[in-house]
Amino acid sequence: MKKKILCSVCMATLLYANESEQFNLGEIDISETKNVSNKEEILSEDMQLHNSTDISEALSNTAGVFLSNSGARAEKTISIRGFNSTRVAVFMDGIPIYVPYDGNFDYGRFTTADLSKIDISKGFSSVRYGANTMAGVVNLISKKPTKEFEGNISLGSNFDDDFGVSQYTTSVNLGTKQEKYYLQFAGSIRDRDHFDISSDFNKTENQPKDERIHSSSNDKKFSIKAGWTPDDNSEYAIMYSKIDAEKEQPKITDGSLGREREWDWPQWDKEGVYLFTDNNFGQNYLKTRWFYDKFENYLIQYRRDSDWDTFQWGSRYDDYSYGGSVEFGMPLKNHEIVSSVSYKYDSHKGYDEDDVKNEDYADETISIALEDTYSITDSLALVAGISYDRLEDDKIWDEDGKYSIKSIDSFNPQIGLFYDIDTKQKISFTIARKTHLPTMKERYSEKMGDGLANPDLKEEKATHYELSYTNFLTDNFNFKTNLFLIDYKDAIQSVSVGSLDQNQNIGDFRHEGIELELNAYFDRFSSGLNYTYIDIEDRDDSDYERTGIPEHAIFGFAKYNFTKDFSFYGNVKHERGTKLEYDDNKYKKNNYTTVDTKLIYTYNDLTFEAGVKNLLDEDYYYDLGYPEAGREYFVNMRYTF
Repeated sequence: MKKKILCSVCMATLLYANESEQFNLGEIDISETKNVSNKEEILSEDMQLHNSTDISEALSNTAGVFLSNSGARAEKTISIRGFNSTRVAVFMDGIPIYVPYDGNFDYGRFTTADLSKIDISKGFSSVRYGANTMAGVVNLISKKPTKEFEGNISLGSNFDDDFGVSQYTTSVNLGTKQEKYYLQFAGSIRDRDHFDISSDFNKTENQPKDERIHSSSNDKKFSIKAGWTPDDNSEYAIMYSKIDAEKEQPKITDGSLGREREWDWPQWDKEGVYLFTDNNFGQNYLKTRWFYDKFENYLIQYRRDSDWDTFQWGSRYDDYSYGGSVEFGMPLKNHEIVSSVSYKYDSHKGYDEDDVKNEDYADETISIALEDTYSITDSLALVAGISYDRLEDDKIWDEDGKYSIKSIDSFNPQIGLFYDIDTKQKISFTIARKTHLPTMKERYSEKMGDGLANPDLKEEKATHYELSYTNFLTDNFNFKTNLFLIDYKDAIQSVSVGSLDQNQNIGDFRHEGIELELNAYFDRFSSGLNYTYIDIEDRDDSDYERTGIPEHAIFGFAKYNFTKDFSFYGNVKHERGTKLEYDDNKYKKNNYTTVDTKLIYTYNDLTFEAGVKNLLDEDYYYDLGYPEAGREYFVNMRYTF
């Protein structure tokens, strides 16, 4: 991999002009005319500014969203307001793309070069997204061209603390918009050879200092989209997207902190075909989305202490999903009424190293939703929505006839008041009931002989209460705060049943907290700061603790323009109060602070960057025994036309 890396020196970053418009067929907004949502938007300019090369990095800069890195799976994930990623629904242009079997989703495999923005809804979200939006929704919006010919090319390289090349990245976006059609192509490669851990790390038997052993990965992603716009009242588009990835899992640094594994994923592939239609009939509209999504991965376990040399066993997933949604909207006096029906079929097949099938499950999920935005006055709006979600087994891997076909259903109502106090101040109060329908793995996995299946699991329920206030204090400052409280019932937890473990609906929690955001904009200076406090209470007074969630988190950045072409950028991230656990031993994770900086120079259509990640060489981790990267240098280049 190093010889590939040496061919490249630079990569993408910050240029604000001539960015492609977002693909509006991929957006799901509660209202077409009113701002009645508390969703957060991360624009492509933000991702470039903060050097977010994958969506986990982009999302983790948002208040209430926390990055995690499951070292035992070499998998980047996020949590939203205390709920882990298996409770977060991820969409690509409004189409669900999360993995069917267990809901695990590696955010680190999804690079950002082809995205126009990311929409994040925490708690209160449109019921038209469908089932399993209990914690929130992440919707990745792709790009759409606005000119006859446009695009950008990006190159970049990262260097470890000894100035050895550790990673290269490259991406290209090309688009054309003609009178009746448009075309968009995007491709990216990110090839990591290794990363160095902090010089403050105390070496162990499993991990010496400097280069992190077995830490390479390779991500290739490309997509192509074609759209037809025969008139002003209709639009049709088809898109093909493909991720081709492989990754290594570094060994745990200390075997007392977790189970030792020597794993590789030589295959982590995801591809999909998506079809979109939009037709307007006077003031009414009809939108549809159709999809086929496929996920294949292969995991290799090597014999322990063999240094990834002696094969022990393998496991292969062969999953697919297909389905669609139909959405109809119509205005009626002061109401915007939208109804939708969505359907999703999920299939999971698992195979061992001899390609013998050992798992075969399939689910059908249907969701029927109705949403109304009622404009009580010009400044006051009431949003009401309800959905009915139903999951039904279609296939169960059951050689002994122990299980019968079952179904789970739930009603999810929500209501919100949105009031514009004046042109600068807005306030809202929302209540939303959201549920999680248990996954195939949660219902049927016997954990390789260590567990009992539980096909009678019920849905988890969360009721979100949120009070939000926004104030555009001046033309240069804006401020926002969210107060939230979440009642979380029937949470699925693993309990001991004799010598085995079983998932049961026994958890009862309360999440409460506050999010604060402050932004400033001047001719030469811009900055942003957000802070999150969250407290999670176990209302059963058990010894169980939610792990991996920081009690306090801060992200801040500043950009100063020395001239119109030359700028300095820096950010700081701080987390504290996180608890971790392994084998009934509880740990308080080390509080950490990281600092990133860079210089930006723009010359005509070219942008150059040079900077440092983790400037202070902080020794930190998200998962016990899996340290993160220490200090890294980088150079980037971006050409936009």
